[in-house]
Order: sequence, then structure tokens, then C-alpha cells
Amino acid sequence: MKIGFYSSMPLENKANWSGTMYKMYEQISALGYEIEWIPQIKLDEQETAKLTKIQKLFYTIFHRGYNTKVNFHSSKKLGKKISSFLKDKNYDILFVPTYLNDFAFVKTRIPIIYLNDANVAQLLNYYPYYSGFGWLSKWETKQVEKIMLNKSAINIFSSEWAANYAVQAYGINPEKVKVLKFGANLKAPAAENLIQEKNKEFIFLFLAVDWERKRGHLAYETIKILHQKGYSVKLQIIGCNPNLNETWVNIIPYLNKNNDEDLAKIQAHLLQSHFLFVPTKADCTPIAFCEAAAYGLPIITTDTGGVSAHVENGKTGLLLSQNSSAKEYAAAIEKIINNEELLHSFSQQARIKYEKELNWEIWRKKFKEITHKIIS
Repeated sequence: MKIGFYSSMPLENKANWSGTMYKMYEQISALGYEIEWIPQIKLDEQETAKLTKIQKLFYTIFHRGYNTKVNFHSSKKLGKKISSFLKDKNYDILFVPTYLNDFAFVKTRIPIIYLNDANVAQLLNYYPYYSGFGWLSKWETKQVEKIMLNKSAINIFSSEWAANYAVQAYGINPEKVKVLKFGANLKAPAAENLIQEKNKEFIFLFLAVDWERKRGHLAYETIKILHQKGYSVKLQIIGCNPNLNETWVNIIPYLNKNNDEDLAKIQAHLLQSHFLFVPTKADCTPIAFCEAAAYGLPIITTDTGGVSAHVENGKTGLLLSQNSSAKEYAAAIEKIINNEELLHSFSQQARIKYEKELNWEIWRKKFKEITHKIIS
């Protein structure tokens, strides 16, 4: 089987989409399929200039933003280019992760597998960079997305939150919508290696680049409350630098997973920590949650977006409501750290969820079933 894999970066690049593109490439390769990278096709200068004019005109008329990532102009232009490129190709399947705008108007007989962690419509006014668009731009975004979902032979999403939306909001045939949850983008330790005595100081790991969207300040205020109550706690921040000066806060602004030494540090912190604490404001599929589960870490977070696909409230972690305060987080955490048996159960169940759902081997098996069904 020959698969055309569409991506903006070479498939061997582990930095693409936080390593997720590489992991998918790795798993598809393990199936023995022939894979050919299709480098992302882009608009030329003239087409880009016209898109900029459309954006400016839209703002002049509506005084609102315009979605330059998903729109009729760029989608149709890219569709023609890609259709022409595919004429002489003999792929059995086209694999298109995330690039719905590029393929919505592509004309080809090659079946398309589209993959994403959300519908773009779900991100409107949810993610900062998909906010502030006028009603016409949002309508256009949804139309392009609906065309892509209908065009694809199979639409893969990483959570029920996203998959259900495609069916309910767009009316996509449920047979064409599948849920394949992502795995950890780093090596998981053997289960027996997780059975070790940890430091009596409770370590809460905030592993994220975006301090604002992941609501790092809420995590900080929560741990501050616990510290003031006399608990031996520590907030370990990795990935950003909020410039906090507290004895119970440790900050590592950046670690690169593609660097072996940095990767080893991330893994060491996952082993040493007691919880992953990321009370995110908006998220689709946080890979860090899959990685935490691989290390048996209970996850404390918010019930938003696709998060509930990766965290089971009261079993593998805590899912608090969007408007929960630091006091409410602290109260919920107290119940766990005061109950050693409950903490151990959470840790065990997190690892079990990783082994049963949140790993790339499971993803590979399901992807194989999908491809065989398409070409049979």
C-alpha cells in the first residue's frame, strides 16, 4: 500500500506538531506501508497578496477579523494546485492531518483520510488565534470544513468531543468518523519502574509552553494555598518562564524533546512528580496528558474541549469546571494528598488508561483497520 502523507515539514522532523506528525509517520511505517512525503503546497505571492486585500476589505466593511487560515479564496487556489500535482500520482490513500483548507476543493479519485484534534468551528472564539472573526468569515470557515469532511473517505479525530461535533453539527455520516486517541510522544517507562518511593514533598508538574492559555497562574495560586496551609508542596514549571520568586517554585523555561539530554530531564521530572497540574482554559488533545498517564501521574485539569477523552474524573485525575477557583482546586487536591490509598489508585488507573487507550500501538492497529477497509 502506498500512502501520500501531506505535511509542512519532512516526516522525520520530530518538532512538527509537538512530535505528533513524526509519531504517526513512525506508526504507519511500522505497518510496512510505502510512504511518500507530499510537502505542503502554498499560495504564490500574487495569491497571498489578494488574500491580504480580502482581509483588509473585510475589516473595512465589518470591522472584524478574517480567518486567513480557512477561507474560500486560498482553499480553491490550493485545491487546483494539489489536484494538478496528484494527476500522475499512484497513491492508494492520501493522509491529510490538519490541512483541511488545502484539500477541501481538491479533485481526485484517491481516497482521503483526514485527521485533526478538533473541528476548526469548535476553535472559533475558543482559541485566541481563532477569535474575533466576523460572522461571514466564521460561516466561510464552517463551509470549507464541511466540504472537507464530506469529501474525505474517513475523518479521524483524537477525542469524542471532536468526533461528535462533526456528526452533530455538520451531519457527517457516523461511519466516516473515527476516534483514534494520540499516544505519548516520548518513551514510556516499564510499569514496574513506576513503583518507587517518591519524595515526601508533593511535586506538581506544570508542563506547558503557554502560561496564559494553560492558566499557569491558577496552578500557582492553588499550590500557594496548599503551601500556606502547611503542606510540603512544590510547583515544578517546565516550558515557560512566569518569573515567580518562591522557594516552593522551580522553573525550567525550556527543554527540547529532540535533544537527548533535555528529553532525559523531562522524563526524570515525570518520574519524580506526583501530579501533572495544568488547569487549561482551552485544549483539544494535550499530548502532555498522554505522557503523564504513561508515567502514572494523576492529572489535575479543567473539563474543557477534548480533555475528558484523556482524563477520567475521580479515577485517573480531577476535572474541575471552567470557573473553578484556586480555593476549589486546593480543596479537591487536599482530598487526594491526605489519602495515600486514593493517590496510589489514581496513579495506577492513569497508567492503565495509557496502556489501554493512550498509546501509539493502539493508534497503529486502528489505523490499519481503517486503511484496509478503504481499499478492500
